[in-house]
Amino acid sequence: MKNILVPTDFTVDSLILLKKAIENEEGKLNLILVYGKSLPNSISELVFFSKGKLITSLESKSFVEAKGILKNRYFSRINTLRTDIFYGRNQSAFDNFLEGNGIDKAYVPDDPESLHPYLKKGFDLLPYLKKSGLELTEVTYSNRTPVTVEETLAKLLIP
Repeated sequence: MKNILVPTDFTVDSLILLKKAIENEEGKLNLILVYGKSLPNSISELVFFSKGKLITSLESKSFVEAKGILKNRYFSRINTLRTDIFYGRNQSAFDNFLEGNGIDKAYVPDDPESLHPYLKKGFDLLPYLKKSGLELTEVTYSNRTPVTVEETLAKLLIP
C-alpha cells in the first residue's frame, strides 16, 4: 500500500491534487493532506495548543464536504485519508516527517502559485518537497481563477 502526501491550503480547489493522486495510483492508498504551519511562540499558547483544534479551525465547511465526497466516491481505493500539520522549519525536520509517515510519493501543483498557504498564516511546503528527493508527480491546475465552490465540487465529481 502506497503512502501519498498531498500539500493543501484548505481550499476546495487544492483537493484536485488529491483526486489526481487517487485516480493515477493503483491499489489501496494511504493519503495524507499536509499543511505547513509554525507552532505558537508563547508558552501560554503552547500549553493550550491542540493540533486537532487547529485543523478543525483551518477546515471550512465546504472543504470538509468536498473531502467527504471524494472519500465516498473513491471508498474502494482509499485505505486512510487524514490531515496533518508540519511544524518544522528546516529540510531535516521535513525529511524526518516524511520518514515518520512512511511517505512514498507526493502530488504537487506544477505552478507554485496555485497553493495559497499564506492566507491562513501557513508556509509553503513545495520547496521542502522539491529538495526531499521524494518522487513527485506534478498536476496541472490553477487556483488563480475565481470559481464558486459549486464549480469546484463539479470538477471533483467529473471523472
